[in-house]
Amino acid sequence: MHRTTTPSLHRVTDPHLVAAPDHPDRRLGFRGSFNFRDLGGYPTADGRLVRWRTLYRADGIHRMPDDELDELGVMGVRTVLDLRTASELEHGRVEGDRLGITHLHLPVLGETWKPAELDPDAEAAVVLGSLYVQMLDVGAAALAESVRVLAEPARVPAVFHCAAGKDRTGVLAAIVLSVLGVDEDTIVGDYALSALAMDQLVERLRQERPEALTAMNDQPSQYLMAPPEAMRHFLDHLRAEHGSAEGYVRGLGVEGDVIDALRVTLLAPSA
Repeated sequence: MHRTTTPSLHRVTDPHLVAAPDHPDRRLGFRGSFNFRDLGGYPTADGRLVRWRTLYRADGIHRMPDDELDELGVMGVRTVLDLRTASELEHGRVEGDRLGITHLHLPVLGETWKPAELDPDAEAAVVLGSLYVQMLDVGAAALAESVRVLAEPARVPAVFHCAAGKDRTGVLAAIVLSVLGVDEDTIVGDYALSALAMDQLVERLRQERPEALTAMNDQPSQYLMAPPEAMRHFLDHLRAEHGSAEGYVRGLGVEGDVIDALRVTLLAPSA
């Protein structure tokens, strides 16, 4: 397979090193998934690190060719959390049974937002941030179940994804990282990495699904970006309305022992 930045899908340069969002081992250079990256190496408030090669975020990995899906099996991926809508599943889904990969459909939205509903004169960061806040209500059940699934050691390594790997995926990434104790600046930096992949998304749609590209081009171009202020707005809301991401998921009925298990599963032991 062709890789762009990652020398190995299985090793990292130094798994015990605190890693910034732009760490060279973070992006996995898959041809079929342009926004596939590792959430490992981020530090937490208590001095631990998110485990490498355990939790991944991505765009629509159903577009990955068979050889790359085989690589997921070699990587030990056990679970795919698909955050897309039911109608989006019609475009394909990961059929990973032969690789021992379980596909779970956990839609964060009932339907994707329509381009015509996006005001071209509004500040995109404000609109996107508000849309992310709405997901806390609309996608509450899916977000709570995602946390429960990721807390189970038998479910990881795991990948969660939506269509572009930016919005719905960004919301779940922010919640999980925040519950783990990762600071807000790092969470915002991780979210902003998706901006680098949007050009690849447009090019892929141009080649594979021109009808989807037409629909995407109907929306103002700024909504394809990942402005840091959008994620800051979302995190500010979490803190103001729920005290924290942990307060939010507890309010959804996620028990304390599940949160403890999430940290055990996804954080490397203290040195």
